[in-house]
Amino acid sequence: MKKSWVICSMEISRLLKKRQTYLLMFVMPLLFTLIFGSLMSGGEQEKMTILLVDKDQTDLSQTLYEQLKEDNALFSLKKSTEVKAKQMIESKKIPGVIIIQKGFQDGMLQSEDSFVGFQKIPELTSSSTITGYVSDKLSKMKIEVTASNQWSQYSGEAWEVMYTGMENSKEQPLAIRHVHIDKNESVPQMNGMSARAAGFSIMFVMMMLLSVTGTIIEARKNGVWYRILATPSSKLEIAFGYLLSFFLIGWIQFGVLLITTHYLFDVQWGNPFSIAILVSALLFAIVGLGLCIAGMVKTVEQQASIGNLIVVSTCMLSGVYWPIEITPKFMQKMAEFLPQTWALRGFTEIIVSGGTLIDIIDNIAILIGFGLLFLVVGMRRIRFE
Repeated sequence: MKKSWVICSMEISRLLKKRQTYLLMFVMPLLFTLIFGSLMSGGEQEKMTILLVDKDQTDLSQTLYEQLKEDNALFSLKKSTEVKAKQMIESKKIPGVIIIQKGFQDGMLQSEDSFVGFQKIPELTSSSTITGYVSDKLSKMKIEVTASNQWSQYSGEAWEVMYTGMENSKEQPLAIRHVHIDKNESVPQMNGMSARAAGFSIMFVMMMLLSVTGTIIEARKNGVWYRILATPSSKLEIAFGYLLSFFLIGWIQFGVLLITTHYLFDVQWGNPFSIAILVSALLFAIVGLGLCIAGMVKTVEQQASIGNLIVVSTCMLSGVYWPIEITPKFMQKMAEFLPQTWALRGFTEIIVSGGTLIDIIDNIAILIGFGLLFLVVGMRRIRFE
């Protein structure tokens, strides 16, 4: 065990002496998490501003303004004078102007076509959406005004009484939550920052470990491997020393990223014990993959290029860069055969649902299975002569 620890300490010390190591281990994953996490966090997008010019200045024109402004997810609505609106649309400072013409209220009472127009700049591509939204509000108002006007003729009271009563009696629509019955679609989802923090931590840990596992090739090339074999150390001690170094390097990197993303991005990782077991199983799978590749290539450069190609492509498939749900079905099926997919599902269960070790035991078992498969193939191909 002591000999294995010496080999392990030597490899960790050699790696941490390189300054560029810290860039790949810590700076890049935090930077990617910040960029992609901000893009995927679903923050509210800034809405365009549309001006409204009210030439009628009546109760109905004011009501239309309030209805257009209420719960409007398409654009922000602001009142303006005709002169100012004309200047701003000519200078293209605003994309469009809604104009309520003189006689709007009288036209509504007589069931005539509404006196509402929309002027826009040529570059505005969503004009049909805006005019459709305004038309819906006008149609609804027209029905209510017509009903109020008819009631007024029979009751002898002013139509405003009925119209105001209908406005005041409106109830808020029921909030409906859509729940998918399909098992795959009902899986809980992490928010953008948490998902990207977990995903890019996995990706850059894979990059680092697939790189450091190439030290076996480098050691064989520069003669260190043969000098180690010449010492009174068994093959098992040598193999365990290297495996332990790779595992601890992965834990150093992942541990720092866990703590840093928690304090920088407020990522709540959940149950520490469950996270520790899940990360350990993931690192076991990654180390096995790295040794598998190291046993199949001849140079460190081949290890790095093939390793990075595998990491980036499989991370794209498994949902590291974007939610896996938005990818085609055949890609989702392919993702089932990737360790990152099962690791991300485990993180989702812990972070979103507060899962414990029992809840992620299947994810851990599959990751260990990946690790054993890769490790057996890799160790069989690594020559100890």
